[in-house]
Amino acid sequence: MVLSQPISRNAKVGAVALAGGALSILALSHFTLALAPLRLLSVALSAFAAWCFCEEMGLGKPLNRAGFVFFVIAAVTKVELLLGVAAEYRLRYYLLYSAFLLAAVLFWSVALLHRQRTLKVVGAVGVIASLTPIVALIVGHVVVGAGAFLGVGALLAGRDGAAPTDLGFVTLIERVFGLWGYAAAWLLWRGYIRAGNQARPSAAN
Repeated sequence: MVLSQPISRNAKVGAVALAGGALSILALSHFTLALAPLRLLSVALSAFAAWCFCEEMGLGKPLNRAGFVFFVIAAVTKVELLLGVAAEYRLRYYLLYSAFLLAAVLFWSVALLHRQRTLKVVGAVGVIASLTPIVALIVGHVVVGAGAFLGVGALLAGRDGAAPTDLGFVTLIERVFGLWGYAAAWLLWRGYIRAGNQARPSAAN
């Protein structure tokens, strides 16, 4: 069991920002309207929260740094989508956004697996939740019809320049990130992540 310790200001601010970013992403995933200003704000808030999270985890450690890089690429891609991308390229951007957002969650979840018990549980759930869609994406590139239950087929149609018709897979990925963000925010707020750093250091995470 991980014992909570005094929480740093960075962890407190990061927890609030991450919870706010997760809430906004989850809420906006239920709307089909553009709502670009709100979505841009949610991306900015989530990027700030991710930075705080990685600093608590140890930004100099490879897995945390890799997750942050992938998240930044996903965030930039999302911003470009919100600002406007030609219709024939939108699905390709959504594919990039989804894949890199999943990769960020996967790297951060694997990093949590190197920590104490409470963090391991969140890490394990995050690995399963992110790895399943990643496998569906990879298999979907090879086997026709694979991953259809997740809506992968509609997203992969963008390889041929098709216009977006079904973004269910993208919505699923954003909800996975939102729920993972809630769990990470709780860990930050309780001071478990800092406790994990001190109780069991690891060069890999």
